[in-house]
Amino acid sequence: MNQDLEKLIELDKIGQEISRLKDEIATLPRKVAEIEAKLNTAKSQVEAAKSAIKSQEANKRKFESDIQDWQQKISKFREQSLSVKTNEQYKALMTEIEFAEKHIGECEEKILVGMESSSALNADLQKAEAELKAENAEIEKEKAHVKAVTAEDEKKLAELSRQREGIRSGVDSAMLSHFERIATKRKGAIAEAFDQKCSACNVMLRPQKFNELLSGNGSATCDSCGRILYADPNRQANKGPSKSNEKVWYFLPGAEENSGRFALFANSKGSCSVRTFDAVTGRSLEKAVKKKLGFREAFADMFANALHLHPEHLDMHQDFDDQLPADVLEEFQLQAHISPVPTAQ
Repeated sequence: MNQDLEKLIELDKIGQEISRLKDEIATLPRKVAEIEAKLNTAKSQVEAAKSAIKSQEANKRKFESDIQDWQQKISKFREQSLSVKTNEQYKALMTEIEFAEKHIGECEEKILVGMESSSALNADLQKAEAELKAENAEIEKEKAHVKAVTAEDEKKLAELSRQREGIRSGVDSAMLSHFERIATKRKGAIAEAFDQKCSACNVMLRPQKFNELLSGNGSATCDSCGRILYADPNRQANKGPSKSNEKVWYFLPGAEENSGRFALFANSKGSCSVRTFDAVTGRSLEKAVKKKLGFREAFADMFANALHLHPEHLDMHQDFDDQLPADVLEEFQLQAHISPVPTAQ
């Protein structure tokens, strides 16, 4: 592989790791803010519980004061009853005493209700204070974690930046400029080409471009996403024999216009084969078999200008003898832009 390309692959990995670290550093304060929001909620609950208890205690004091006032009135009425002259006056004082005792009973009832409410409010306060204590401990723990992770990430960023500058200085300026233009638009400026596809966007590559990548004679860019492509011939070669019963169709252009062959490549256990058919007539031409190889490795020279065919509704396990069926031939010719043989009138 081209040394500049190897350096760009390393630069791309470093660039993606730098982006990840920067994203992490930016995310950490948001985590702390979320915990602080929970802490503020816990504080509000504590304050609300304290305020409710304070209000309840004020009500209790008010009712106790009212009871004392009514009791004083009752004492006064009883003293007056000792000196009254008529029954009417005595009855009037007794009515006032009953009225005062009724109010005292109402105040005492409200005090009892308030005491029950106070028990619940105190329980709420204890719960809110426990949650507040836990949230305080959690936020202090999280802040310490954020501080430690941020420091570690910044240390890694500094080291990666030094590595990046060191690698950049050894890359061809034109390739580096092209790489950096892509890196500003894409998350990852380089992608591996595998199985004749760009691994980033999964779009098929032209056979000639893919074979050039496999040969290591240069670099290329994906026509779809624009990323710089590279291929690992060893990984690609190992792919072949690992897939038993794999079958694919390709068009192999001929030297003259409107000529060529349709080729069926197949892997089976421990071997591979290719069968070819005339692209105009559909007649069988030849068959070759090789042992202990995958067809992409065994017949690599045949893929130089090959066009991958995508037959619809075709049983890939179907065997053809001396002639391609008319519907298959027509479909292949359409995909390969081959003119069919004129039908005799």
